[in-house]
Amino acid sequence: MKPRQLPMAATCNCMFAVPRALVSQNKRRFQEDGFDLDLCYLHPRVIVMGFPSVGMETMYRNPRNEVVRLLETRHEGLYKVFNFCSESNRQYSPDVFDGRVSCYPIEDHNVPSFDQLFTFCEDAAAWLHENEHHIVVLHCKAGKGRAGMMACMLLLRMGFAPSAADAIQQYNRLRVRDMRGLTVVSQKKWVHYYEQLWQENQRTPLPRPIPQKPYVIRELSIRNGLTAVEPPLLRVRIYMLTDDSSAASLDSNEADSSTPARRPTKTLVHQSIGQEQFALNEDIRGSVLIEFRSINCGNCVITKHFKVWFNTRFLQPNTDGRVVFSRDELDWVSRDKKMRRFPAAFDLEIRVLRSPLAV
Repeated sequence: MKPRQLPMAATCNCMFAVPRALVSQNKRRFQEDGFDLDLCYLHPRVIVMGFPSVGMETMYRNPRNEVVRLLETRHEGLYKVFNFCSESNRQYSPDVFDGRVSCYPIEDHNVPSFDQLFTFCEDAAAWLHENEHHIVVLHCKAGKGRAGMMACMLLLRMGFAPSAADAIQQYNRLRVRDMRGLTVVSQKKWVHYYEQLWQENQRTPLPRPIPQKPYVIRELSIRNGLTAVEPPLLRVRIYMLTDDSSAASLDSNEADSSTPARRPTKTLVHQSIGQEQFALNEDIRGSVLIEFRSINCGNCVITKHFKVWFNTRFLQPNTDGRVVFSRDELDWVSRDKKMRRFPAAFDLEIRVLRSPLAV
């Protein structure tokens, strides 16, 4: 009697189970019916997963053929895939998923433009409304930050979650084992932004592109840092993310494996070097990134210090034009859990004026 042979897919799944689990880290894996994928159902109609890989990466990431097999087995002809990777090597032909692919490129650990998030939510909602059996599949590289942020927005858009806080909690509970799913501060902020925009849009449809308040940023102040050491030398850069409806998405009939998806424009509008006080005079509008990096070893080594994303539509300066971002609102700071670099009271204060361009 010949020994029973396992199917090739099952054999590979067993062989690479350990490296795939290590790369998945705290994420839950789908392990049913012979599948072992970095993938979860946030809702019966919403899947979030890691990148569908080929080649050597299949040893530790989702094998593309296994993703296709799962979707064809469980949702044949009823699924649409959304790719949020901005990396050129993370694009693929839409033919992989029978042409049902849309790309919304977002930089890793960053946020989309407002036009992107609205266009994506309406794109996905249209597919889900078309047929009650339709599902959507969302992925970035790891299937955690960018895809998780956009999934939370979609849960809100479809009424699958009643609030931004509930959507994030649902994602954290179902996608990971330790409730640390959506951890990037700015990405969580964008989910709350979308909640407010969607509520506004339901009352009165928002024009496109979405109107943004223009400001002039005059001063940056880093406050309540460590007092026992010399403040670090910092390079500050300010970027604006330009909403461009013509470049916000790339539909499946335009994409191919050799052409990177188009994306909104990230424009550097200011750069300077200092310590705790920075005087400037820059016009800002829309989605803005202020990024600080520390300069060490005679300007030879530049390392991450902290950054903050915000949108001018939601800025609420006081009567003096000041806005304060607390420690909890800053990206990269959460890594300093013992507060050796950033004390509990650490914050960033910016001073702005309404721009003469305001209408």
